[in-house]
Amino acid sequence: MSKNAERLKKYRAKMDDAGFRRLSFYACPELGQLLDREHRPSECRGRTLERLLLGKAAKRPDYWTEEERARRTAKCQAILKKFKLS
Repeated sequence: MSKNAERLKKYRAKMDDAGFRRLSFYACPELGQLLDREHRPSECRGRTLERLLLGKAAKRPDYWTEEERARRTAKCQAILKKFKLS
């Protein structure tokens, strides 16, 4: 299993623990068009639907742990420094 697949599996468990449920359903073309129209950048269609139905989207668990976020930031900064982009 890849690192990303492992991370996604952990995130799905966090979502389950936080009370979120994964739903899979067919939507009519009009609903699909509405979701496309109302979709915001970096928002999944589920979050768009939730925002439209409830007036706001619930806070989700963080995908990255603080440790992972710090490692990613350090890695990006090292790349920028290597190519003198910062």
